[in-house]
Amino acid sequence: MLVAGAGLGTGILTLPYAISRIGVYGTLAAALFAYASSLIIYYMIADLALHSNNGQLLEILQQHLFRGKHKKLLTTIFFFVLAAILLENLVVYILCASDVITDLSGIGLNISKIIFYAFASVVVFLGIKAIGRGERAGMYFTAGAVFLLLFLSFFHMKNQLDFSFGRPSLVLAVYGLFMFAFSAIFSIVQVCNYIGDKSAVKAVVRNGLFINMVLTLIFGAVTILASDEVTDIATIGLSNSLPYYFVKVICSVFVVVSMLTSYWSIGLAFVDVIKEYFRTGRRISWLISTVPTIVIVLVLPLSVMEYVQLIAGGLSVMLGLLVIPAYRNAVKDSSRTLLLGKYAKSKILLGVAIVCVLLMAGSSFIPVR
Repeated sequence: MLVAGAGLGTGILTLPYAISRIGVYGTLAAALFAYASSLIIYYMIADLALHSNNGQLLEILQQHLFRGKHKKLLTTIFFFVLAAILLENLVVYILCASDVITDLSGIGLNISKIIFYAFASVVVFLGIKAIGRGERAGMYFTAGAVFLLLFLSFFHMKNQLDFSFGRPSLVLAVYGLFMFAFSAIFSIVQVCNYIGDKSAVKAVVRNGLFINMVLTLIFGAVTILASDEVTDIATIGLSNSLPYYFVKVICSVFVVVSMLTSYWSIGLAFVDVIKEYFRTGRRISWLISTVPTIVIVLVLPLSVMEYVQLIAGGLSVMLGLLVIPAYRNAVKDSSRTLLLGKYAKSKILLGVAIVCVLLMAGSSFIPVR
């Protein structure tokens, strides 16, 4: 559930708009390619974590990549890149949730941002037990809401699915957005810290990403079929198109719950990173991690889609320039069985992973309009 829910929230809400610009075949190609790419990369990250002492990504990279006289400088640079990516993630969750809270209740957008931030950040403050209970309940609700909307859409279809491929550049952009929707780097590390068995970790990664992909594709199809207009945040257009008021309520709660589970997961990782880097207490680390997110959303005017594509680009830099070389260093002399089997140390496979990351980076510059 942690792997499935890590990127599901924002991905499931923003991808319908993007896939409505291409056809079914292009969408399936982008989704399956992103799924395969993510499996390869996340198996590498899992093996990297399993070959390290328990810790977050910053500490793992210090063990396997940041060495020599420039270790401190490299660690500092990576910390700020990582912090920027984590902040952008949290900002997106506030933006998505506040849009639908305002749409449902009519209260001011800035007030909605503050309300969501207050509730989300308090649960992060309470710690992993509270987050764990919330993640489980949130995933059950998300799955239930998707299948309920699928059922209702059968009675109010306004469009047909376009069985074509679409413009290749847009398919590449959708691939990058699916990669973002599957983003679970920090959840993979958390899973490895709690589960030592390789076969269990492999199943967790494979099944978590698969649940994410299936729910996202189903919801994307529902949105396209039943919406008068597919909006940037899909539930807004869908709820305005289905003639039931309770659908608008369900869609709004669905968005808020999805954003909460994602905020909790990333917020927890961010608190741990701050705590490791600055050696501060949990309360101070929580303040440093969460307060800037509400300041950013109240000051900077970027749209949700622009933030999502910026994060996708940032993730690709982190994966390509840091995680993959660290993985190679961690496993090159290992005699243990690795998750990618006999191909785990292959230069060809490493090259494939780097190409996937570069494609993700390039996709972040393609406007989805």
